[in-house]
Amino acid sequence: MVFSGVVFAQSATLVGLAAKPEDRGAAFGIYGMTSGLGSLIGSFGVGYIVDRFGYRSVFAGLAFVFALVVVGGFVSIEPSAAPSSVSRRRPGIGRSPVGIVFILLLVAELLAAVANAAGVLGRSLAMDAGGFEKLAITLTASIAGLLSLGFPALLGWLSDRVGRRWIMVVSYAATCAGLLVLAFARSMWQFCAFAVLNAFLNVAWAVGPAYIVDIVPKEGVDRGVSLFQTVFWFGNVAGMACVGFAFARLGLAIPLFIACLFPAAGAVLLLFARENTRRAENAGGLP
Repeated sequence: MVFSGVVFAQSATLVGLAAKPEDRGAAFGIYGMTSGLGSLIGSFGVGYIVDRFGYRSVFAGLAFVFALVVVGGFVSIEPSAAPSSVSRRRPGIGRSPVGIVFILLLVAELLAAVANAAGVLGRSLAMDAGGFEKLAITLTASIAGLLSLGFPALLGWLSDRVGRRWIMVVSYAATCAGLLVLAFARSMWQFCAFAVLNAFLNVAWAVGPAYIVDIVPKEGVDRGVSLFQTVFWFGNVAGMACVGFAFARLGLAIPLFIACLFPAAGAVLLLFARENTRRAENAGGLP
């Protein structure tokens, strides 16, 4: 799994370096669809293979798939990482992706990831406590998975036209609204509404790397994208640990109310990032 994360980070870096600035959001949106599509294919395909041929055939097939990934790595063409114009004018400035806007973006994604963990775990616990059948619980998860196939590509394309920051603000706001719906959810349609709203977070995970490629020097793209994806997974793991303890002590409603503040804070941070972006550009710290 560790090496799978490395593959995701490096492939996202290659997408960012290869995509044209005017089409970067659409490129990352299509890239963001691959995770949901792979999960969907894997869920149906692995179950069928296990039933027909057993687990040994599953592992052999997965090994073949990873071998194809390795072959694809050898035949892929890495885009040239030529120094940016800012780097040529001012050596040493912007060599690191760490800057005010970049930090705000990382913190916003970390907060949203913690909220995502609260929503995913809270939905399962709330539906189980409400006496819903396992089929109903998996149905709401499937709705989120199906929406994650189309949302990233559509809103990634839209981010090329209206700005990535606004798309991410909307996605964080939708996540906040979804947690509020989940805190009061009692019927199936309410849980489905939460699944729809929470699916917007997958958009931020696709558009966010494109935003990072926009603001950091070209030689810092690999570190920037890797850090962004790292904080997402770290936030989910930390969130699962924290909200699991909170649910056990406080019940479901109070932790969900608290969790909805996290993506709201992330949206506020991104709204504040606009002024800082101008300041950084004026200082010559960003491309």
